[in-house]
Amino acid sequence: MCAAEPHFETREMAADADQPPPDLAGLFVDSHCHPTDDPAAYTSSNLDQLSDRISSTTVGRLVCMATNARDQGMVAELALRHPTKVVPCFGWHPWFAHHISLFDPPPNKAKHYHDLFSIPDASSEEGDRSKEELDAIWDQLPDPISLRSVCQGIREQFDRFPNALLGEVGIDRAFRIPRRAWNYDPHRAEPDTTLPKLTKLKTPQTHQLSVLRAQIDVALHYRRNISLHSVQAAGLTVDLLTSLRNADISAFGAVRVSLHSCTLDNNVVRSITKKHANVYVGFSSTINRKQIAARECLGSVERSRALMESDYHTVKGIPGYLMEANDYFAQLHGLSPEAAAQQLRSNWETFYSGRAQSDGSGDEEDSDGDSQ
Repeated sequence: MCAAEPHFETREMAADADQPPPDLAGLFVDSHCHPTDDPAAYTSSNLDQLSDRISSTTVGRLVCMATNARDQGMVAELALRHPTKVVPCFGWHPWFAHHISLFDPPPNKAKHYHDLFSIPDASSEEGDRSKEELDAIWDQLPDPISLRSVCQGIREQFDRFPNALLGEVGIDRAFRIPRRAWNYDPHRAEPDTTLPKLTKLKTPQTHQLSVLRAQIDVALHYRRNISLHSVQAAGLTVDLLTSLRNADISAFGAVRVSLHSCTLDNNVVRSITKKHANVYVGFSSTINRKQIAARECLGSVERSRALMESDYHTVKGIPGYLMEANDYFAQLHGLSPEAAAQQLRSNWETFYSGRAQSDGSGDEEDSDGDSQ
C-alpha cells in the first residue's frame, strides 16, 4: 500500500501520468496493486463498476492484493470475473494486524486492544495518553478476529484458487494507528485537521511477527508465492528469511518471495538476493520515487530478479505508474521500453511458475555459513 497513511494527492498525480501505448501496456504485469481500494469499490453496491474498469484497462495482468477482512472476498470475486487478467492474493497487511488476536477464541474487544497496546490499569501520564488515543478511535476498531480464523480463511481461498498468492503480508515498524480508519472511501468525511492524523499507538513487533509467520506457514504448506511488505525492518526481514530457510529449506525453496516496493539498503538487498535465489525485488514509481530520482532503485539487483509494481489503488492510475517504472528500468539497463517490458514480464513468469528455481539457496560462498 502506498504509504503509512493515505496520500490523496496521488490521485491527481496519477491522472497526469503518461499513459502507455496499448501494445506496450499489454506486456505489463502489475505484480502488486490494490484495485479493491478504487473509489468504485466504495461507491457501487456491487463490484460491477470496478469490474468494468478492470475489463477496460490496457494492462495485461493485475496481481491484486488483499489486506484485511473487508477485501478478501472482493479479491476473490474479481479473480472469478477476470480469470485471465487478475491474479488473486490473500492475506492480512501489517497495518491491520492489530485487528487480529493470537487467541482462539479471541478475548472481548476491550481486553484485546488494552492488552495489545499495553494500556495500564493504574493511572500514569503515558498510560493516560495512550488510553485517550485508544478511546478516540474506539468506535472504528472492529471486534478482534482470531489468527486461527485468518489462516483458515486464507486456506479456503487457496483451495478455491490454485493460482493465488499470499499478500499483502509483512512487518511495518514505522506504522502508527491512524485516527481515521484507513480506506479510500470518497463519501467519508475529512478528519479534524486540528489533530494529528496518526496516534502514537503501534502494533507490537512481536505481534506482527506472529501474525506474519502464521500466514507464511500457510503459504509454505500450499507452496504459494509471497508478496512481503517490510518497512524499517531490515534486520527482521533478513532474520525471517534465514529462519524460514533453516527451518525447512525444501518448503522455503518451493516458493518465491517478492520484497514489495523494496526500500531496503542496496547492500542488504545484495546480501539477501545472493543468499536466497528465490527472493525477487519489487519496485514501483510510487513508493520508490526518491530512489528512482537518485538512480539508486534496483542498484544491486540483477535485471532478472526485478518485478514491476504500481502499488496503486485506482485502476485508471495503474497504467501510468507502470509506464514510469518501466521507463526507469529501461534507462537503468539501456533497453528500449518494449525490451524492458518483455524482460519484466519474463521475470514475473519465472517468479510465478518457479522454473529454474530449486531450493532457495544462493551463492554458496556468500551464504553466511548456512548449510544446504
